[in-house]
Amino acid sequence: MLEKLALQKKFITKAQCSQALEACRGADNLDLALKNYFEKENILTDKQMKALLATYSALKIIQKSQVFGNSAVDLGFASKEQFLQEMARQKKKIAENRQPEFIGKIWVQDQTLTQEQYQEIIQPLRKVQPAQGPARASKPLADPGAEQPGAEQIDYSLTRELACGVMLEVDVSGMTAFIRKTGKFKDTVTAAEIMEQLEDNGIVYGLVEPFEVEKFIASSEFRTRPFRIAKGTDPVPGKNARIEYFFDTDPLKAVGIDEDGNMDFKDRGPIPWVKKGCLLAKKFPMTEASEGRNVFDQVIPGPAVADRPLKSGTGVVCASGGLEAYAQISGTPSLDQSGKIQIRGTFTVPTDVSFETGNINYNGDIVIKGTLKAGFKAMGHVIHVGTVDGGKIHATGDVTVSNGMISGNVYARGNVSIGFVQNATIYCLGNLFVDKEILDSRIITSGAVMIKTGEIISSDITCNKGLFAQHLGTEKSVPNIVTFGVDTFTDRELKSISNQIEHIMERQEKIHEELDSLSKEIFRRTANTLRLVHEIDHARQENFLLSKSPGASSARGLKSQIQVNKRLLVRLDKELNQMLDRIEEKKSQREKFKVEAAQLENTLEKLRSEQGNFTQWKQHNPGVAQAVVSGRVIPGTMINGPDVSMEILEIRNNVKIFQTRVTTGGDTASGIDIVDNTNRK
Repeated sequence: MLEKLALQKKFITKAQCSQALEACRGADNLDLALKNYFEKENILTDKQMKALLATYSALKIIQKSQVFGNSAVDLGFASKEQFLQEMARQKKKIAENRQPEFIGKIWVQDQTLTQEQYQEIIQPLRKVQPAQGPARASKPLADPGAEQPGAEQIDYSLTRELACGVMLEVDVSGMTAFIRKTGKFKDTVTAAEIMEQLEDNGIVYGLVEPFEVEKFIASSEFRTRPFRIAKGTDPVPGKNARIEYFFDTDPLKAVGIDEDGNMDFKDRGPIPWVKKGCLLAKKFPMTEASEGRNVFDQVIPGPAVADRPLKSGTGVVCASGGLEAYAQISGTPSLDQSGKIQIRGTFTVPTDVSFETGNINYNGDIVIKGTLKAGFKAMGHVIHVGTVDGGKIHATGDVTVSNGMISGNVYARGNVSIGFVQNATIYCLGNLFVDKEILDSRIITSGAVMIKTGEIISSDITCNKGLFAQHLGTEKSVPNIVTFGVDTFTDRELKSISNQIEHIMERQEKIHEELDSLSKEIFRRTANTLRLVHEIDHARQENFLLSKSPGASSARGLKSQIQVNKRLLVRLDKELNQMLDRIEEKKSQREKFKVEAAQLENTLEKLRSEQGNFTQWKQHNPGVAQAVVSGRVIPGTMINGPDVSMEILEIRNNVKIFQTRVTTGGDTASGIDIVDNTNRK
């Protein structure tokens, strides 16, 4: 912009402009480089440079005002008329050789905008607009951790000798400016001259008082020692919102493992329970960061802070302006994947789940006193069933099957306790507790598999926290496959969530395309509607004038024209109504897409929260690559660890099997080790 202004004012020739551009090619800040070039080569006088910089500053303010004003109009904070009137006043100031003012500052002062509205407009603009002033982009020079990942820091460093005989130096951050005397400095210089030249170089904020500058002038020092002439204001960090919960929010805790790898079947941890009216959670609101300013009077935004809503679900009520959550009923509180607090009741089925009841889908705890029959489902939080005979269970919490399970499927994001398992599939996030046996089944768990007194026969077991059983296989059965220390359940969940997120984002993109297309079509049809309205008004005005003409009632030609205009009005009115109907139809379609977009965004938020929870779960629950068998292990049993596999070749009794590191000939590799477990309690 500087070279264009210099050419326009005829301060330089086209040849000088070309030379300057060639000399400054590749500069990060072209305007700053050109300014330095013009000064260094004495192409412009001080007066011309000041005039140039004043015009440059005025145009920057006008550009910033244009962007700010349009945003204010789009948000409905100001009218188009107010915007145009204010811009006309600012341009008039430029014509009168006066400096324009930023429109945002003016509107706050005359109360056209509130301070909150001003911040709502200016914050997004700061993120997309480069900082103004003598600064250039560079590689990060300060602590990279203090910036957002990938953010580019600004190098504000400046070293320049001023006409008054002082050397101006600005640090990299732009927060401090120093001056020191050079050999050209004369005691006759005034504080006002120094301050004026500092302002010409953009140093306008945090300046010392004039009497301090006078002390600088009078002092015999400051030829080698710098004098701090200006200091910026650092931003003050805010605080993220946080929520403190007064109940156990982790219902999926695994049973502990002692030093010998044994599980304590009695220690399941306390089950949370609260009384009606109990305080469940309290939110501590976020504190906004305070902005800072550098010596160039540029805003330095404080670190971003995050809000966190306190969400309430069934059986919970929020109070104190959404800062506290209380129990509406007595029961078991829980925190779901989206961060919503709920207190769940219990739905009881006194009979079998069959054709008489249909599928059970309840957002809470379920108790089925009979049998879950083949072909039927039970979906809920914590589910208790007498017997499963081919049915399917989907639970967001624990599952208990009092008797046993023959065929069917269980999916649980908690622990599963069951009498026996035969020809079934079980997926669970917690531990699987079995009283008697597992036969011809497929088990995948993020926790441990524990059988108190029974056998595992002809089954495929994958467990992250290890296997604890009495017998592993029989001599006449197909060998078992045991995989331990691997979290297949969580990996499958994360992959499923990732696929869902990808699908939703693809749908969101299509919806945004549809919304853009509909908005353009509505705009086009609205423009056509305005044209029709204009034609209708013109025809009505013409008929009115014709009807008032002298002799209109008797002149045949005038009567004919009036009739023609009336027929035209009927046609145009019909066409206008049809067009308005189409516009309403398109607006209705647009609203439906907006509703779907909002629903998708809500679903996406829940999925991302769920994804984060599973990722955190996996980080906090590392695998335990071991199997503890108190009875016998049958030959043919296949043992898979995270890194190595081994087939059992002979009967082993009361052993612990685990993955270990083996060193052979100086090389270390993973291996499967089997040791006697005589110390097992």
